Amino acid sequence: MLFGGIHCLGWNFLFPGHIEQLLWRVASIWIAYLFGAIMWCYLAERLWKSFTRRGPASPNRVATLIVISYISARLTIIVLMVLSLRSLPPGVYDTVAWTQFIPHW
Repeated sequence: MLFGGIHCLGWNFLFPGHIEQLLWRVASIWIAYLFGAIMWCYLAERLWKSFTRRGPASPNRVATLIVISYISARLTIIVLMVLSLRSLPPGVYDTVAWTQFIPHW
């Protein structure tokens, strides 16, 4: 869940539009939630193996849906990162004088 929560650090970043910001927030929360759900499915599957029959909502099927949902949320984050490159702040193009930061004689 910590890995998913790292995406929430971008909560107040500047985005090109409100829709992109909203998508980032939803995908970040969803990724953090899904890590907990994946762990729940792993534990439920171990308990489920003690039973002889599997029902229509076995943990494997639920885990498959969670993984598909996780992949779509990750793709959303990746697409939003690439789309945010279209409107960079002007400071990105400033030339950095590295010799001012490196001690030299």
